[in-house]
Amino acid sequence: MNSEKTWFQEPLRLMRDKLLPKLPGPVKKQVEGEINRLEDIFLDYRSPRFAIVGRRGSGKSTFINGVFQSPVADIGSVKAQTGRGQWHSFHKTDDDTAAMDILDTRGLGEGTTPEELTDEKNSLSEGKNSLKTKCPDVFLFFVKAKEVDARIKEDIKQLQELRSFVEEVHSYIPPVIGVVTQVDELDPIYDTDPPFEKEKHQNINYAVSHLEEKLQDEIDGVIQVLPVCAYMAFKENEIVYDRRWNMEEVLHYLLNHLPGSTWLQWAKITQAQAIQKSIAKSIGKSASTINGGFGAQPIPIADMPIITGVQISMITSIAYISGRDLNRKSIMEFIGALGVNVGAAYAFRQAARSLSKVAFPGIGHVVSGTVASIATWSLCKAAIAYFIDRQTAEQAKKIFENTKNDEESPLDSH
Repeated sequence: MNSEKTWFQEPLRLMRDKLLPKLPGPVKKQVEGEINRLEDIFLDYRSPRFAIVGRRGSGKSTFINGVFQSPVADIGSVKAQTGRGQWHSFHKTDDDTAAMDILDTRGLGEGTTPEELTDEKNSLSEGKNSLKTKCPDVFLFFVKAKEVDARIKEDIKQLQELRSFVEEVHSYIPPVIGVVTQVDELDPIYDTDPPFEKEKHQNINYAVSHLEEKLQDEIDGVIQVLPVCAYMAFKENEIVYDRRWNMEEVLHYLLNHLPGSTWLQWAKITQAQAIQKSIAKSIGKSASTINGGFGAQPIPIADMPIITGVQISMITSIAYISGRDLNRKSIMEFIGALGVNVGAAYAFRQAARSLSKVAFPGIGHVVSGTVASIATWSLCKAAIAYFIDRQTAEQAKKIFENTKNDEESPLDSH
């Protein structure tokens, strides 16, 4: 994303260096927090990092393939496959910018020597050796649905040892998310294809609650235990069978526990609309807060380029998240299709200021700031409809015009 980063650098620099010093204390603090968020997302971006821990055959490689929806990780059908527990950077085959760093550790409790080369005598030592070089954002603890009570205490003990090692080396305690895999193999065995019947769901819920209880007895910081079926079959890199279940919910849950600097990559990796929309709305709320703060100040001309820059950067980021190629022409065509000027928030603000001076003398700046925020949020909702939902320009225009009556406020908490 190096070339795309230049789209965001200048507006953020102007916000921080030119206008932020002019804001009063309380507003300055709020706006600065949102600028920090956007800088984290756009300027400090990196790949998400997961340390995946689990027994041989627990479905680690299958899960990676399910995330990417392509066969990026080899799958060991019989013998232990993963040897050296080292960090791998997995890329989408059609997009080198979409990457995810995975520490796919040697399977715990392996009965045979892995097919890949190893540097250490056991999986625990191998995992520690790999964790010296990078700090994971999250530990994913994989357990097969049929084995949630098999040797589980020993596995959890090793997980805790790896987590303590990360704290010692990196001064960070990664959260643990349990993943119950291969839930399609639970009884009744004939119920193999999602969305599954009631009896299958009862057995899935039992497996989840059992693992959750075991983890919480031994480890502080367990966020959640989630069930999943990640199985996909490929032929010549094309999907020929898809039995995934609950994957999008798991991916969205992971997003909520990843740092903002990984969000853009996560959206492009997963290609999940729910994730794309969640990130886009978060960016839109930050942009709305910033423009609301600027718009409320008595600087009628100087803030117009900043408000416009915030809006264009927001729209550009939503286009990027959606997977669209970035070019100025497409962004301006979208804005033109809405039938508004580029500085929409500025125009709304000026109209509101004029009216407020007649109806509410003395509070014109406050009203104007609110309207500037709402106008920016309207652009955000329209951009989501156009770029992510792939709606027409006419549909996006209707959403833009109607958003001011939306019950969802742009100033809601993130």
